[in-house]
Amino acid sequence: MSPDPSRSTDPTALLDQFEALGEISALCATLAARRAPLAEMQALEDLVNRIEEADPHAFRQASLDLHDRICRLTKNAELGGLAAGLRTRLAPLWPVWPVGDDRRQRAMHEYRALAEAICDRDEDQAAIVMRGHLRALSREVLFTAGVCPTDLV
Repeated sequence: MSPDPSRSTDPTALLDQFEALGEISALCATLAARRAPLAEMQALEDLVNRIEEADPHAFRQASLDLHDRICRLTKNAELGGLAAGLRTRLAPLWPVWPVGDDRRQRAMHEYRALAEAICDRDEDQAAIVMRGHLRALSREVLFTAGVCPTDLV
């Protein structure tokens, strides 16, 4: 039996997991922009507003809730399940995710841009923003955790 990859600190394995999460999440953002009902778009914008007001601990959880919400907006349980599974595998790293003022401001800018693209039904922009958001997040989390040399990113 091979070791559990979710417990790996191998930088390449972690980068692979983040890359997979980024690509699946970008596809979810694309489908959310295409399929989200108007009422759920308002709920997405409301969630982004609540994230902005959250304290640091609640900010992390609310951010994960945003990703879950976007996956549900795809109306594709398989894609949502794949993304949720990858987030679960990466969960041991979330506590090291920096949520200082600089990162919070960047994340909020990304969340607003993501919600705007989805609500505007701009599939391409939604994918670009989501992919970029998760690339930035992966670098920050892995560097903070001390498991990612700079030449791998």
